[in-house]
Amino acid sequence: MRYSVGVVFLLGLLAALPESTDSSKYVDQLYEDLMYYYNKNVRPVVNTSEALKVKFGASLIRIIDVDEVNQVLTTNLWLEMQWYDYKLKWDPATFNNIKKIHLPSDQIWIPDILLYNNADGEPHISIMSDALVYYTGLVVWKPPSIYKSFCTIDIKYFPYDIQSCQMKFGGWSYNGFLMNIVQLPSRPEDVIETRYDERGRDYQFVKVGMDLSAFYPSLEWDVIELTSKRHEQLYPGCCGQDMYIDITFEVTLRRKALFYTVNLVFPCVIIALLTTFVFYLPPIEHKMTFSISILVSLTVFYLVLVDLIPPTSLVIPLIGRYLLFTIFLVTMSIFFCVIILNFYRRDGSTHKMPSWMRKVFLGRLPGYLWIKPPEEDDMSDDGSTISELMQSQATASRRASPYILSVSSMVDSETRLSQLAQLRGMHPDVLRRMIDNVAFIADHFRAEKKESKVSDDWTYVAMIIDRLLLIIFTITNLVGTAIIIMQSPALFDDREPLQVMPATKPLSGDTFEYSLNASQFR
Repeated sequence: MRYSVGVVFLLGLLAALPESTDSSKYVDQLYEDLMYYYNKNVRPVVNTSEALKVKFGASLIRIIDVDEVNQVLTTNLWLEMQWYDYKLKWDPATFNNIKKIHLPSDQIWIPDILLYNNADGEPHISIMSDALVYYTGLVVWKPPSIYKSFCTIDIKYFPYDIQSCQMKFGGWSYNGFLMNIVQLPSRPEDVIETRYDERGRDYQFVKVGMDLSAFYPSLEWDVIELTSKRHEQLYPGCCGQDMYIDITFEVTLRRKALFYTVNLVFPCVIIALLTTFVFYLPPIEHKMTFSISILVSLTVFYLVLVDLIPPTSLVIPLIGRYLLFTIFLVTMSIFFCVIILNFYRRDGSTHKMPSWMRKVFLGRLPGYLWIKPPEEDDMSDDGSTISELMQSQATASRRASPYILSVSSMVDSETRLSQLAQLRGMHPDVLRRMIDNVAFIADHFRAEKKESKVSDDWTYVAMIIDRLLLIIFTITNLVGTAIIIMQSPALFDDREPLQVMPATKPLSGDTFEYSLNASQFR
């Protein structure tokens, strides 16, 4: 039984071997016939005045890098070019019904399409993959390549920025009358529209310019738009009526700002908020220590951010403007802390409070700042308060006692002084010195009370300025943060990023095997 199965399998292999050998023979013969008189340096057209139509498209595989410093966009693309080569036609019946063949692209004529705004490396296609040739003369070539193109990076709103980069492809040695480059839509439902620019020149526009079926999403950028435009440019000053065609892919990128929001924006906002709490502390020396500590922490944080912020001298990034705003707030808080501490430490014996400051800071502002106003206990010129003067006047209005005499009456009347001395059995000079000492002590305490009252007023003024600056800095911080951050248009951009498309055709390989019709291509 096993012997019979092995014999059957061997006979099947022997029966298939001649057919495989014949197929390989026909492929070799077809290759020799196509390449025998073929010249890859000659444009494959029947009439030399005829323009060769080349369909050009691309598939975006990945956005490798966006270099803000050097303004270079690095992408991985799979190009696709289709054209008709009449010298590569054959009859399938003559070659065992072979309808397609793979030919090395360096042995046939290929369009010299390259990247015009190339920034680094090879502008031409570096990987010469095989081209797929059909019996009708249709040539399909899908070479992969990595391109570095110039891109004007505007970091004015970094890290909430939107960038627009272009990749301009076109023929290097053939003008539009020799090689007609047209757009190759990535999907069957895509329509090529005719639009006009600001100068009134028409161009062909495709909304989805590249195939995204094999796209790997970037961790830093969202692809918002990816359009394709075909331009026909005339240079009458040098080239007469010669027309040059280019296919420009424009990709709009929006930065994913979560990393920068967590590591840049939030720490800056927190440090800026700490600046306002400086004025919540009592006006003592620790207030200055706290302010300087915030400035030191912000300086150290700024040194760390230098490696994250793209260095440029063209514009100041949004996060850079916010950092400068925060440093300005911290610096001004230190300046005002010095003034507040100066007011808090002022002595009534050396600094007299102006009347306008007493009216503004002691009379009007406490009611607006929700602070209890000071007690109305004004001082007279001799240091006595209003209550003391009223009490002395009430005492003077009473009937004088022969045993209890006021100090003023004793000073003014020598007679009463002599009478008091005789009554007490004391010498008038001794009593006079006692009265002078009592008057000196009273004047001293009145002066101290007056100075203490002025010092308390300066302390109260420092507290008023603290509360006033707390409100001003809080409003300035919130409003300034909102104004600076809200300047970015990306915060109001609600467009959804482009998603990976369902694959409608293979990224490489055969595309026309089941729907091959040369008339549809022409």
